[in-house]
This record gives sequence, C-alpha cells and structure tokens, in this order.
Amino acid sequence: MPDLIDEKVKRYEDLLNEIWTASEKYLGRATVQLLVERVVWELSGEYKETELLQFNENGISCKELLTALKENLNFPVDEMFAKFVTSYVEILSRLIGSENAEKIMKILREEVEKLYLDSKEGKEDGKIENRY
Repeated sequence: MPDLIDEKVKRYEDLLNEIWTASEKYLGRATVQLLVERVVWELSGEYKETELLQFNENGISCKELLTALKENLNFPVDEMFAKFVTSYVEILSRLIGSENAEKIMKILREEVEKLYLDSKEGKEDGKIENRY
C-alpha cells in the first residue's frame, strides 16, 4: 500500500508542477507562488496536511506531505488535490477574469491530459485511480 501512495502523490506532484510551469509562463513566478500560498492557506482549515506542501522558485514538492500520508493511509488524497486545483483556478479567475483564466485552463487541461495519458501508458497494475 505505501508504494501505491508514493506513486499517487508523485503523480499529483507532477500535476501541480505542470500547473506551476504553465501558469508561470503567463503570470510570472512571484504571482504563481502567491497563488499557491493562498490556496494552501485556504485549504489548511480543512486539510492541515496542505501546509506540508513545499514550494519555492523551483516548483512544488510533496515530500513532507507524502511522509505524513504514509502514517494515515485513509486520508482523502484525491479529494484534497482536487480541491487544491479547483481553488487555484477559482482564485486565478478572480484575479485575471474568467475569459483569461479559461485560456490558461485550456493550456493546463492539455498539459493534464498529456500527464494523464503518460501515466495511463505507464500504468502496470491498474490500481491507481486518476481523476484529473
């Protein structure tokens, strides 16, 4: 079971870094970092574990979060990451308007689809649910 959570969190870490990279092209590093800080702050009331996400100019790391999740295998990982991405997009829409946010989301969706397809091709046992 720990291998499954390792793989799942790694996929989410890859997804968040894809979002970071795609957003950074249009918004700049400082803005993306502020957005992520805001999302972590918003979600930390519901999921204290989001405070374990580490981010800097190089992107997002889930290493500490993964360590904590290995001790709580019943934690709703998929739900937390889904809310993270949703919250990120909502804040982005408020900042730059829904039309511009939709343009960025289109790019992010393409990146996510590529990530999803890559992970499906690499999937060996079919155990990992991929909801993005």
